[in-house]
Amino acid sequence: MNSILTFNPSLFIIVIRKPRFHDHVFSARTFYLRWGIALFVDRIVKWFLPRENRFFVYLDSIAQGVSAGADTFAQLRTATGRADFEKVADALALKEGETDNIAHLLYEELDKTFVTPIDREDLHHITSALDDILDIMEACAAQIVLYKLENLTEPMKVLIGKVQEASHEVAHCIALIQNSDKLDEIQLHVIRVNSLENEGDKVYRKAMASLFENETDPIELIREKEILDSLESCIDACEDVMDIVRSVVVKNG
Repeated sequence: MNSILTFNPSLFIIVIRKPRFHDHVFSARTFYLRWGIALFVDRIVKWFLPRENRFFVYLDSIAQGVSAGADTFAQLRTATGRADFEKVADALALKEGETDNIAHLLYEELDKTFVTPIDREDLHHITSALDDILDIMEACAAQIVLYKLENLTEPMKVLIGKVQEASHEVAHCIALIQNSDKLDEIQLHVIRVNSLENEGDKVYRKAMASLFENETDPIELIREKEILDSLESCIDACEDVMDIVRSVVVKNG
């Protein structure tokens, strides 16, 4: 047996035991909040999957984290006041940290692997682009808290909805990329994200035009403009992932 994972509920600790090595003991709180999900994924992957398949599991885990983060991000649409905004921002920061940890595991595996299922540069680009989506969502939520907004405008809420939809499409697409016979289905997700990005651009431009035409308070203008910019960038980041995936699938199909 390569490794044994045991949990002692009476001591509330997790012990990871490896033959010929000392036990490493972590507090359960630290384990779950900082590295719990990433370590769990890493253990499952290394126990049960051949090396060439691990990358797809890591990518799918990151993409699912992006999708879950988008659902958390969407709670901003119904949030009422700063306290609600802060809760969403805190939850996104935690989710962003979890997916970052999984991304680091993928990068480490990439460094140790000579032959990869797709080009290592492509694996790196997809991982980085996925990470960018959640980074922008987390930064946008932090901006809302930092700027002390009490409510979001209707265009902001619409754009958040577009981000959520696009993130779900990205996650569905990433789950398919290891199957070369799924090109048509992948293409449908790519087209859908492209459509969402175009719809988002229209909402963004209309909102910006209205903002500069009607807002007389320069501070409020700057606050709303930067939030709109961040939301538009988040949808663009989803499209960036799909452009990379489409290129990779065509190249390896």
